[in-house]
Amino acid sequence: MAKTVKSLAEKIVNRQSSIIGRLCIRNCGLSDYRQVLQQQHELRDKRRRDETPNTILIAEHHPVITLGARQSANKLQDSRDSLTQHGIDVVDIRRGGGTTAHNPGQLVFYPILNLRDLGLGISEYIRELEEVGVELLEELGVRSQRRKGLRGLWIDNRKIASIGVRVSKFVTYHGAAINIQNDLSIFDFIVPCGLDGVEMTSVLKETGKRHSMNQVKEKLTQLLIKHFSTSDEPRITSSESRKLPPWLRRSLPVGEGYTRTNNILKSLGLETICDNANCPNRGECWSRGTATVLILGNICTRNCRFCSVAVGKPEPPDPTEPDRIAEMAEQMGLKYLVITSVDRDDLHDGGAGHFRDCISKVRQRCTDIKFEILTPDFRKCQARAIEILRDALPFVFAHNIETVPSLYPIARAGGDYQTSLNLLRMAKEALRFAHGDSFELVTKSSIMLGLGETDAEVEQVLRDLRDVGCDRITIGQYLRPSKDSIEVVEYIRPEKFDWWKQRAIELGFSYCLSSPFARSSYFAEQEQT
Repeated sequence: MAKTVKSLAEKIVNRQSSIIGRLCIRNCGLSDYRQVLQQQHELRDKRRRDETPNTILIAEHHPVITLGARQSANKLQDSRDSLTQHGIDVVDIRRGGGTTAHNPGQLVFYPILNLRDLGLGISEYIRELEEVGVELLEELGVRSQRRKGLRGLWIDNRKIASIGVRVSKFVTYHGAAINIQNDLSIFDFIVPCGLDGVEMTSVLKETGKRHSMNQVKEKLTQLLIKHFSTSDEPRITSSESRKLPPWLRRSLPVGEGYTRTNNILKSLGLETICDNANCPNRGECWSRGTATVLILGNICTRNCRFCSVAVGKPEPPDPTEPDRIAEMAEQMGLKYLVITSVDRDDLHDGGAGHFRDCISKVRQRCTDIKFEILTPDFRKCQARAIEILRDALPFVFAHNIETVPSLYPIARAGGDYQTSLNLLRMAKEALRFAHGDSFELVTKSSIMLGLGETDAEVEQVLRDLRDVGCDRITIGQYLRPSKDSIEVVEYIRPEKFDWWKQRAIELGFSYCLSSPFARSSYFAEQEQT
């Protein structure tokens, strides 16, 4: 019996020693604030009982405003209902400090640490958090300072990092937030930390440089190990919180309509953007008996990092493709057909002649069909391409702007924002009277949200599109189509898409489809009604 008790005691001591010596770092990705808060509470309770090691959660958050324990420091500049309409959650919590805000592009970390094991008092712990922030910002090209009596980090009178912690029975939770490249307009809704007149800043605002958030998190991880690990082998894990939010989950495609569309496309050897871009709407659209055909092959001459279409040296245009598309349109009984293509910078007309030929062949067999063409930017031959397309009118002319200009180097390095705007303007002006005095060409574009753009940037893109006469706009959520594509920075809530739809109509667009699953050709046929 004595041996059993001794053995059990030794196991407990060994287990506790192992826990004390370890540090677990979890990357929670882009996460809902309330979910991460619940994780903190669970880990805090387990850490008190020595059931889990010291743990640090690293996260970005969907837009949220948090109210601290000090009521006098909780100052909102707008009502909770209004904030909800802007897609911003509001959460009451018990950490120190006052009101603060989180959104994608801001780096947040939550240490759940036993301060006795680390030999730290509360003041020393807060200073360690500040030192981690100082060292990280310095690696990103920003020199920050502490200010006496004010927690957080500053650049002159501008605040770049906030700290709010709580300690219960020597175990810490809550933590620090550092503005890397988040949309700072969220702070307009609050008085940050209850300090009137505080200007918030970020690494992007101070340096003009964007960073890979994954790389920033890796830098932070190494600094956290340096400051808080007492073991040579800290554990670094990923969280399951990267799962899609409920509003972005869809069931697998089934049904006779889907099967019929799939069989027709396969039998005719046709490519679709639905397949090649891993479109989340494929099941729904094919079930309705519609698809967006991809002409000129499935090999692109550019390497846009938001897209999963293969890159390389494409084959010459297939002269049989227009006839096969006409056969598809007839078999499916289409009334509206969207045709798009890969970028073909290798062709002297960018592929415009092939667009024309496809439309002409389909019209010969389906006289009542209407068309929408979603073209590349015809970078080297815009005037020539538009002249060729005159012979294929009428159609809706679509060209996607894709994202805000500041993100082109990251997401669309092969494109140019002004070149895309010029194409839409040129198409509007050159083609509007080409089919008779009463015909006015309808132009259309599309933009993705969730790549790290700010609201102000999106607003400017919408204004730029209206300035070149763009009539219709589609606004949708960027979803990572492949493991090689750039990561999602933010999952935009449905109510924010509703807000953007209203704003687009206010700016003068005749039609706006704005929703998480909106894509350029999604329900395009309904725009005619």
